[in-house]
Parts: sequence; structure tokens; C-alpha cells
Amino acid sequence: MLYRQYKYKFYLNMNHSIEMGGQQGAIHSHTWEMSMGIMVDENLFVSFSEIEQCVSGLLDKYQDKYLNSVAPFNVINPTLENVCDYMFEFLQEELEKRGWTLLILEMSETPSRVYQVSGINTRDDFTFV
Repeated sequence: MLYRQYKYKFYLNMNHSIEMGGQQGAIHSHTWEMSMGIMVDENLFVSFSEIEQCVSGLLDKYQDKYLNSVAPFNVINPTLENVCDYMFEFLQEELEKRGWTLLILEMSETPSRVYQVSGINTRDDFTFV
């Protein structure tokens, strides 16, 4: 069976402050890069713009915001890892409603700090590159 895979990149300008050791850090901004791998069934044609519009619409509530004031990050410490974990679950649920599978989500605050979450077992399934 043939599966089509798409890779997208999105950029979010978001501010946040991290709590570490009981201390709230300073508010600072990042241009967060988000790369995602999406798979669709061989019989499903999806235009690039359809997925881009869908994901952009889902991310709008975070664009140009102070994350600590936007749910769920008003109660979850908005570390890179927590943001990526939440976004993976959130996007996976929304994309599955449209028949798309989120394979991997990679987020970075800076080019040298990258975290990724995979929805596949790379040992038993396959690796998305």
C-alpha cells in the first residue's frame, strides 16, 4: 500500500517565561519553528494549501501571544518539551478528524534547541525523515 507523506514548516512568534526551581524566569520571545510530518492514505488527495490552512487556523490562537496566558499553558509550564507534547496531541486529534495522520512533530525555540515527538514506533514501523 502506498502512503503519501508531507512535511510542513510553520513559524510561531510566541513569548513565554519558564518556572524553574520555584522561580519564574523572565519573559522572553522566540520565533518557534514547527516541522510536522503528515501521512495520508494513497486514495486521498490533499492539496498543500488545504493542510496549511487547517494547521495555520489551529495555531492562530498562539501566534504573537504570551504563552503563559493562553490555555493550557496558563497551568502547564510552557517549556519547549511541554509545548511540543501538547501541540502533538492537539494537532493529532484535529488532523485525524480529516483523515490525516500526524507522524512526527518537531519544535525548536532556536536552531540549536530542537525537541520532537513521534506518533509512530520507529523500531517496528518506519522512520519518517
